[in-house]
Formats: sequence, C-alpha cells, structure tokens
Amino acid sequence: MKNIIYIGILVLGLSSCSDFLDIEDETKISNDKLFSTLNGVDEALNGTYYELGNASYYGKDMIITPEIKGGNLKVNNISFANSKSYNYLPSFEFTHTVKGESDYMSDFYKHLYRVISYANNVIENIESAEDATEIEKAQAEAEAKAIRAMVHFDLTRFYAQPYSYTSNAQHLGVAYMHRNIRYDELVARDLLFDNYENIIADLVYAEENLGTAIGVEGASYTKAYMSKLAVQALLARVYLYKRDWERARLYATKVIEDGEVSLLSTAEFVESFTKQNPTREDIFIVDNSGRKIGAPLSDIIGISEARTSLFLLPSNDIIDLYDEGDVRGDLFDVQMEAQLTKKWIEFADQDNHISVLRLAEMFLIRAEASLNLPVRDEVQARADLNVIRKRANPNAENLQLSGFALDEELFNERRRELAFEGHLFFDIARMGRNLRRVDCNARENINIDYPNNLFVLPIPEDAIEFNDRMEQNPGY
Repeated sequence: MKNIIYIGILVLGLSSCSDFLDIEDETKISNDKLFSTLNGVDEALNGTYYELGNASYYGKDMIITPEIKGGNLKVNNISFANSKSYNYLPSFEFTHTVKGESDYMSDFYKHLYRVISYANNVIENIESAEDATEIEKAQAEAEAKAIRAMVHFDLTRFYAQPYSYTSNAQHLGVAYMHRNIRYDELVARDLLFDNYENIIADLVYAEENLGTAIGVEGASYTKAYMSKLAVQALLARVYLYKRDWERARLYATKVIEDGEVSLLSTAEFVESFTKQNPTREDIFIVDNSGRKIGAPLSDIIGISEARTSLFLLPSNDIIDLYDEGDVRGDLFDVQMEAQLTKKWIEFADQDNHISVLRLAEMFLIRAEASLNLPVRDEVQARADLNVIRKRANPNAENLQLSGFALDEELFNERRRELAFEGHLFFDIARMGRNLRRVDCNARENINIDYPNNLFVLPIPEDAIEFNDRMEQNPGY
C-alpha cells in the first residue's frame, strides 16, 4: 500500500530517499489501477478487514492481554521454567520494556498503525472509483472511517491512561492519523481528549453513511463488515469509556431496540461458542474463515487438537464467580488435568469467529451508564443486569441490590459475561479500580493500586528513536 504510515518506525528495506520515491511511483500506479473501480475499492477494504484478525490484533493480542493483566488468566506453573523466553510474562507481571524483549505485544503498536494506513488508503483514494455512485463512495469511506476510529480507540486503551485520569482528559493519548504520511514526516501524540473527539467524529460520519443491514443468522459472515448498527454499538462503548453516560445509554438503547439482533436463549448460549458462524446476538465480528493464525486463541487459551502445552489457564478468580446453575460455568472444560475455556475452539485448523461487539454488552453498558447519570437510575440498571443474569440462569432471583453493592455486582456481571473476550483490565482501569489478583502466580506486581504508570504500555523504542516529537509514557 502507498505511504505506509511512519511513526518513528523505519520502512523495512528502504536504503535511501530515492529508493522510497521509486517505490512510491510504483505503488501510485498500482493504487491508481486498484481504486479506479468499485471492485478495487472493495478489495482494498477486504484487505483492511482481514488485518483485524492478525495475531497482533484481534486474532490474539487484543483478546489475551486484558484478560491476563486483569486476572482472568494465569500462567501455568511449568512455564516459569522457561521464563526468560516465555513472552506472556511481561503482560502477566507488568514488566514491559521499550525494547519489547520476549514480549508478544512488541508488534501490536506497529500492526495497528499499519491497519490505520490501509483504512486511510481507501479514504484518500475513494474518489478515483469512476464506476461508483456517490452513495457507494460514501459507504466505502464510512466503513474505512469506522475501522480507523476503532483501531485508534484500541490504541488509546493500551497506550494512554483512561479518560478520567486527568480533568477533561488533558493527558497524552496517541497520534491520530487522519491521512497517510511520508516516511520523513514526524508526528506527535495528541491529547486523549482530542483522540476521543476524532474517534467520535469518524464514527458519526460512519453512522450517517452506512446501511442498516448486517445479515442474518447463518449468513456467510456479513457481520464481518461495518454496519450502522455496529457503529452505534461502538459509539456506546466509546461514550462509556469517555464517561459520557447519557450518550452511552442512548446508543446502547438504540442497539437494543433496533431489532436487528437479539439475545440467544439459555439453551443456545453455550452452544453458540461451538459454532463457526456468527449468531443473531453478534453485532460485529472478525471473520476467521480460511485463516490459520500462528498460535491462535484456541491454542493459547482455548481448545484445539494441536494444543500440547498449557500456557495460560483460567484463574479460580473467574471460575469461582459463577454460581451453580449459571450456564456460563459450562464454558469450562477439563483437559490435560486443567480447566480450559470453551469460548475459543478450533475448527479445521482455524479458530471460530471473534465477536468484537455483541448485544449482551449493550445491556451492560446501559446498566452502568444508568448508575452514573446525574440522577442515578437503579431501576433500569437492575432490569438490564437481570436480563443478562437470568439468560445465564433462568432460576436466578431478581436483583434487589442498591448503592455500592449494585455497583460491585455490575462489575462482576461484566466480568462473568464478557470473560475471555478482551475487556477485564480495561474495565479495571477506566473505573479507577485497584488491580487485585488472588489466584495469581506472578512473581511481581500481583496487585497494583490505581493510578499507576504500569496501567499503560510503553511506546515501542523504534517509534521513539527516530522521532524526537514522540513522547514516551512516564515510567518507561
């Protein structure tokens, strides 16, 4: 792709400016041809969607890291014998370094900016599609902007302190890339406040220009494309992180009341994780059909035929949260004398689809937002929590909790429902909670009080070394 983003990261194989210009000329010709038709635009978009499932993104790192940091996963004791080379320990023990030695997260930053560059490539070249209508161009641009917003949002969750860390989020966020830049352009990090303004602007554009259809149950991965409903669900999540409680509740309600998606029944819930196709509860997924990820989720934290080592295991902290009769407790399976999660199962050398947004989260978002409105709405919060609780266990009694006890139940219900889907540590951070891990065999940093520099990752060394405008996170 043309002008692959450069944020202090050297373009591999580039030895001189003249080399770059030669490459740029060649890729410009390729881009001109690719984007001359709507079919070419679709190919470019499909390539962008494909990279969402890379192991350095939703294919592994985006899911595993918040779970191992937050306490839903622990390292198997036998792994400590090879701790110097075992690349999950930096996340587990909060020992990341700027060099990223023996750290599976070392490529995360670079890959996400690569995905952004692919989305920007579509945005910058969409007008070249001579056979596309204005509506089709706006649709393609909306999809690309929705992806760009989501990826920037995910970057802020790892590399910036949460929104409430300073008043009005006046602390460092990430560099928001509105366009692809030349290799010799240097960029600086924006304030987190500005990051959110840009993320929301991209998503609002997408909401206004995307169609409503997201496909039906059993369809061939139509939910792997951004839709108006997917963008509204993402806006609900973004506003939740921003602590804009009224808009978070508004957008969660839009999704809940839309009718395009519905909750699975109690009987269907556990079985849904054994299916490769998305279900009626899914809103936006990453499609793994035809993809074989190196060390996929099923090999690391789930169930696969090839799994011969127990690297990461569910902790008793999460297992013990499920009451008797809660079908979510059935999502654990004993193999090799250990409990494994059945949320990630291998199908014919590929993982099942990755659910990025599903309807259950919208009920949890509305419940949390309701508890934080200027006029606290505990009735709505209890009602939404009961929907999720009673789906998991129809015999569960209706909640009668209030005050702090209800707040704690909300946190625990999010942990139960969204376990192993990449949420826990982000919830701990954005809620300003102290990290407390009980069933944890880390050698250091088992418990960390908030706020703390360790709640964010370091900007990688190669993003700093060649860019004197790029500021490192404190403590690294």
